[in-house]
Amino acid sequence: MISGRFGEIGELFFEVELIAAEGESYSVEVLLDTGFTTGWLALDTQDAESLGWSLIESNRTMQMARGEGYFDIYEGRVVLDEKEYIIPVLAGAGIPEPLLGLQWLKMLPLAVNFNAGVLTLG
Repeated sequence: MISGRFGEIGELFFEVELIAAEGESYSVEVLLDTGFTTGWLALDTQDAESLGWSLIESNRTMQMARGEGYFDIYEGRVVLDEKEYIIPVLAGAGIPEPLLGLQWLKMLPLAVNFNAGVLTLG
């Protein structure tokens, strides 16, 4: 189980590790995006490329709140709750912060209690 933190306006943040192709591990804070229902993780393209992840698909069209967007899909390695996962990662230009998608909630339970300050995943 990993503990998270609440942002200033109630956002849900967690620390995860991204594993580069060469094996280096990078701890990053990700925002759990409740509107990101179809994916696991979204990053800026530069971040995915700098990790050396393999490109699986280019220019996939996806529906977003502001219209259609185009994303590249990379094979990413992520450590969450002390377990390593290989997942498809959406990468696009201008993604301001890494986003954790709701697909994780199909495997890991989420506990949120704002009053008690409790936020856990896993």
